[in-house]
Amino acid sequence: MSRYRLVPAPEQVAGLEEHCGHARFVWNLAVEQQAWWTPYRGKGPNHVERCR
Repeated sequence: MSRYRLVPAPEQVAGLEEHCGHARFVWNLAVEQQAWWTPYRGKGPNHVERCR
């Protein structure tokens, strides 16, 4: 397994932090949506339905 270290220039830091914040928001939204579904509510949305 390879590891890479990211060493952004000072002007790139804000853009990377914003991007990571957006990715975390989407991940947390998907986790919340999946946790909401229980057996009595039926099947949870699949990947395609979540992307819509």
